Amino acid sequence: MRICIVSPHLDDALLSCGIMAQRRKAAGDDIFVLNIFTAGTNSANRKNEDRAAQKIMGADVTFLDELDAPDRDPQYIPLKNLFFGRIDASHDPFIDKVAGRVTRFFADRKIDLAYFPLGAGGHIDHRTAYEAGRRVTSMPTRFYEDRPYILWPGLLQGRLHQIGSDAQLPAVTDKQMLATIHDYHYLKHFVPEGYYQEECLPLYFAALNQESSNKLKSQDEEIIATEAELKKLYESLACYESQMHYIYSGYDNFIKDSLAHERHRTGRDVYAERSWSLTAA
Repeated sequence: MRICIVSPHLDDALLSCGIMAQRRKAAGDDIFVLNIFTAGTNSANRKNEDRAAQKIMGADVTFLDELDAPDRDPQYIPLKNLFFGRIDASHDPFIDKVAGRVTRFFADRKIDLAYFPLGAGGHIDHRTAYEAGRRVTSMPTRFYEDRPYILWPGLLQGRLHQIGSDAQLPAVTDKQMLATIHDYHYLKHFVPEGYYQEECLPLYFAALNQESSNKLKSQDEEIIATEAELKKLYESLACYESQMHYIYSGYDNFIKDSLAHERHRTGRDVYAERSWSLTAA
C-alpha cells in the first residue's frame, strides 16, 4: 500500500504520525510525506531538517511550497488571529487550490490512503489542510490528532465539537483545562503566560463547551508505540533543530507530556497515536 501523510508544516507529520509511519513501513508499505506550507521564513533550513528526519524514517518527502500563514497574509501575524481566525467562504478558492494540488499529487504517486490533520489546536494552516482533506473524494482519507496540541485535556474535545463529530470522549471542564495548563511542557511555548493566554483561554473554553452537531460519524484507530519506536521517533524529531527546542528540547519532556496526556485520558502509561475516519452521519 502507498500511504501519504499530509503535513501542514515541516515536522507535523512525524509529531502526529511518526509511530504509524514506522509501523506501516515495517509492514512493507511505502510512506510519502506531503508538506503543504513550506515557503517563507527560514524555509530552506527547515526543508533540510525535514529531509534528514524523513531519511531516518524511510519516507519520501515532497514540498508544495505554499506560504506559511504569517508570510502569505499579515493578518495572521498576531497569535490570536493565527490560531483563532475564522475560516469562511472567502477562503474557499485557496482551500480548493490546495485540495487540487494535493489530489494531483495523490494521482501522480498512486496513493492508496491519505492522512490529514484534524486541525486541533486551531492553527489556520492546520485547519486549512483539514478543509482540503474534506474535499478529497477520490480515495480513502483519515484525520490524525495534531500533536502536541491534543495533549492538553479538552483541546481535542473542543475541536471535535467544532467540526460536528459524534465522537464520545471523556468529559473535560474549563476548570480542568485551566488546572492542567502548567502540566505540559509544550504549552509554555504554544500558550505562553501573559496577555495572549488571558486572551485565548476563553476561546478554547468556548470550543470545549460548544454543542456538536453530530453530523460526522467518527471512528478512531489507535496505535500503541513500542519503546524502540519511540526512540527512533525522537531521533528523527531531534533533526528539527530550529523548532524542536521550543517544543521538546529533550526526550524526557517529550515522553512526560505524552504519558501525562494518556494517563488523563485513559489511565494508561502508554504512548498512543490516533486517527479518525469521518463520514456524513
